[in-house]
Amino acid sequence: MHPARHISPCRRRAGASLGLTLLALALVGCSSGDTNTHARSSLLSGTRGGSVAAGQLAPAARLARRFATAYAHTIYRRRPPQLPGATAALRRDLSAAASRVPPARRGLHPRALAVTLRPHGAALAGVVKIGDGRSPPFSVGFFVRKQGSRWRVVTISPPS
Repeated sequence: MHPARHISPCRRRAGASLGLTLLALALVGCSSGDTNTHARSSLLSGTRGGSVAAGQLAPAARLARRFATAYAHTIYRRRPPQLPGATAALRRDLSAAASRVPPARRGLHPRALAVTLRPHGAALAGVVKIGDGRSPPFSVGFFVRKQGSRWRVVTISPPS
C-alpha cells in the first residue's frame, strides 16, 4: 500500500486543465460520417460557414478559455485588469460595467464553473458559467473573431 500524497491545488488545476485540453483536442479530431453540417454539433462545423479546420479553431479556443477564466475571476472588481485577447472597445465596455457591480458582491471570489464554445460563422461563440459560492450561478456569452492575423474577444453579453 502506498502512502497518500498531497497534490497542491495549483498542480491539481494544471492537471485538470491539461486533461480538459487533451479531451477537447480529442473531440476536435472526432467526426461522424454525417455529411449534413447543419444537423451535427461538432466543434468543426458551424451552422453557416461550413467546415472550419481544427488547426484554425485551436488558437481561438485557447484564447476563449483563457479569457473566460480571467473574466470570471475579475468580474466583481472595480477596475478590471486587461483581459487576454480583449479589444480596446471591449475593455471600455467592461470598465463601464464594473461600475454597476453591487457592493455586496465586491468581496466574493467568483470562478468559471464551465466554458462552452461553438463555431458561429467565422467566429467562435463562447459562454462562461460563473459561480461565486453565494449568488446563483449565471452565464455570460462572448464572441471571438479573427482580426488581422490574431483572434480577439470582440463582444460580451450581459449576465443571464
